[in-house]
Amino acid sequence: MRVGLIPGLLGLLLLVGCARRPVGQFPIGIYAPGSTNALSVLSRAGFSHVTGPANRPFLDAAHGAGIQVLASPGTTAGPGFKPSVARSTVRSLDGHPALWAWYLSDEPDLNGLSAEEVRQVHSAVRHAGARKPTALVVYRGQSLATFHTADILMVDRYPVGWQPLAAFFQHMQHGAVAAGVSGRPFIAVIQAFNWSTYADVHPFPEPITSRAPTEAELRAMAWGARLIGANGLFFYPYADARWRMTEHPDTWNALVNVVREIRGRSTLFTAPRAGLPPRAELLDPSRRFNEVLEPALLWSVVQVTASSATIPAGKYWIFVNTTAESHQIRLREPAWAGAILPDLDRAEPRQVDSDGWMDPITPYEVRLLGPLPDRR
Repeated sequence: MRVGLIPGLLGLLLLVGCARRPVGQFPIGIYAPGSTNALSVLSRAGFSHVTGPANRPFLDAAHGAGIQVLASPGTTAGPGFKPSVARSTVRSLDGHPALWAWYLSDEPDLNGLSAEEVRQVHSAVRHAGARKPTALVVYRGQSLATFHTADILMVDRYPVGWQPLAAFFQHMQHGAVAAGVSGRPFIAVIQAFNWSTYADVHPFPEPITSRAPTEAELRAMAWGARLIGANGLFFYPYADARWRMTEHPDTWNALVNVVREIRGRSTLFTAPRAGLPPRAELLDPSRRFNEVLEPALLWSVVQVTASSATIPAGKYWIFVNTTAESHQIRLREPAWAGAILPDLDRAEPRQVDSDGWMDPITPYEVRLLGPLPDRR
């Protein structure tokens, strides 16, 4: 959730926090898991949730793999919605231990549905006695201001190959703000595919290029979404009608690396915001915004209260570069001049020079600094 701009940066660095209702364990899910045979593979990779059908055999298999399921109630929002099917499905399966939430609608804003059509599904699920929450995903982050009926609100934005990556952060920011107004959990859905696989169904006028996100881009989207306020992450997809992750080992390995990092550093990834960062300035203020005129760098200070095997307790700075350019910042408070800052991804710490400058933050870099020394 956006809570303000860091003083003195003229919009370069966005101070963000994550104070929204939790959804249990931080969900890391993936769409279209394919057959039940893939569930154990996904569980070992670190995924806790999948989308899937609302039928007992699939839910039983997911339960055996320790995975929760986001499932449609047998029918979805729109002209073909069948209330009787929704009631029957909910009454039969709502109590299943693997059922996480009921999926009301997929991108209603892109598919020309009204908020009332989505509300009809939510009402049918509730009137059937559902105790599990409802969820929906929109294509435009700002659409959650209209489509906010569900208990869990999600935004998918898949820019790699036809838009700058900055568009992802822009739509997550809009979605987080809208979800924050309603007090509902917010889930970010991240692209893990190549648009060329869907070239004939790509609905937008912009040309597409043939590549999937890199590991650096996946990592930036994951950490950036969390800083913006996401209470969970989903990725799209593992195995749908066109994309088979088993045929794209480079993308799969990159995705698994990101998911395992998040799990291994969960105490840091889910840590709450801890006050204002030091005042800073940009070496080149003309580049303080990215391609969609959002801040080029996301930056937050978080507090880890309990040490884990890899993350000592203390305060940490998390930086996410949302651009394909390097950026350099100077800490303006004299106390930070000459500070030595541990970097979780390097054996050697980073040193702030005598004038307060840190070394450049490279394209799409996620920089994790801490635990921070006391520089009062």
